[in-house]
Amino acid sequence: MTGNPQKVKSRNYFNLDIYDSQDNLEKSIDKVNVGGSFFEHMFFFQSTEGKKFIGKGIQMWGFFVMVQPYSTIKEKISKLINMDISNSIPENLIAKEQTFIEPLFEYQKCGLEIIKERTKTITVYQYDSLGNIKNKIPRVEKDNSLYLSSTSKDLGSVTSFPYFSKTDTTKRDGKYIFVKSGLENINHYLKDIRLTLDSTEQHVVRIDGKLIIHGYTKDGHYTYDEIYVADFEKIGDCYLPKTIKYYPLEDTDLLRPRITTEIDYELK
Repeated sequence: MTGNPQKVKSRNYFNLDIYDSQDNLEKSIDKVNVGGSFFEHMFFFQSTEGKKFIGKGIQMWGFFVMVQPYSTIKEKISKLINMDISNSIPENLIAKEQTFIEPLFEYQKCGLEIIKERTKTITVYQYDSLGNIKNKIPRVEKDNSLYLSSTSKDLGSVTSFPYFSKTDTTKRDGKYIFVKSGLENINHYLKDIRLTLDSTEQHVVRIDGKLIIHGYTKDGHYTYDEIYVADFEKIGDCYLPKTIKYYPLEDTDLLRPRITTEIDYELK
């Protein structure tokens, strides 16, 4: 199993690569649907105390991660191995060669040309009953692969630099452009997308939309919506996303963001 760079930080990011007897890659399966950084058979979790975290979340090196049961991976991979032995792996499971997505907007083209690395400071806000900030919980993430991150299924990467395709459908209405995307990663997290253009230079200054939050419980998958706002600033010769905010739907005046992301750029 290898990590798939097209699925940066996504929930299930492994590929199963199958080699022939000469160590040549024969096929790669990109729909294994397993992921995780920590597993129950690791020595951390063999103690009585460590076993309490199996199937639950744990804070490790500043991040919250799930400790995955090993049986899930073993069953799925064993099934795929048996299918390969009998030459019965469905064609739709085989990884296809990825083609470059032509960018739709100038900020995307400019960003690919000038951005070397991003530092994202992500802050989660908690409020008291009066609406005052009770807690601020920040964390910092580095990102040096803008294209792979933005075209992945990672929530923070997709929303911090929405990467639209030249084949997407757009509708212009004054200073606004409405986008209906055909990209899976965009549609996984964003809908009702509206870009605001500067009145004189016609560059993007803001993106509004609905954010689709995905949740997972023992009963299955569910979603709910939040308000999404991305404000742009001039970075070098480009106008790029600088501040990203998520608001509860009831906060129509945009007073109390649930999460903010501040982005600092290092240019090439």
